[in-house]
Amino acid sequence: MVFRGPGLNYSYSLLLQKSRSEIHYDVLFGFSYMQTRGIAAGNVNFIPLKLDYLFACYNGNIMLGPSIIADYNYELYPDLQSGYSFWFTNYSLGGILQYKFNIAGHKLALSLNTSLIGFTSRQVKYDDPYFFDLSLGYIIQYVHQDFKFGSWNRYNRSELEIQWHPGADSRLMLAYVFNYHGYYVEPELTMVNQSIKLIIRPKSK
Repeated sequence: MVFRGPGLNYSYSLLLQKSRSEIHYDVLFGFSYMQTRGIAAGNVNFIPLKLDYLFACYNGNIMLGPSIIADYNYELYPDLQSGYSFWFTNYSLGGILQYKFNIAGHKLALSLNTSLIGFTSRQVKYDDPYFFDLSLGYIIQYVHQDFKFGSWNRYNRSELEIQWHPGADSRLMLAYVFNYHGYYVEPELTMVNQSIKLIIRPKSK
């Protein structure tokens, strides 16, 4: 079954720049409400760590480097499975490529991030739907259990972001983000998110 619906995310980012390198740190919390055929579902996404280390090449317009992420997705389908929990957790090491360019005086940046290897946690194919526990302690236990190592044979997490900066004096930036999660072992899972991101930079001298 395919569930669709809106979501809202909040993210905090920190950028450290040097002459030929950048360090990006992000933390994110989001919630999505989805439906299909009148059946409701919810998804909680928590990213406590996303760290990118980019090195400049080709005159500084292209940057690339390693990326690590801890990504939790926790889902509930109360009308479908009597409240039984579903989750997908991944701790991933991957790569990021960023290209910066100008169009008509506007600064743009295109970033592509993909996982290469990592550890995943996913519920078993079947569990008893009538006996479950939705307390915080059990949820934390669920999303950390039965980690397995793998690469693209098991899962992939990829993200494309196109960022627009209207001017040097503007504290506001806009971005379009396309995010894909795929888990290829039963029970399989595919998640696609498209987002419009509003970035508010802090006041600074």
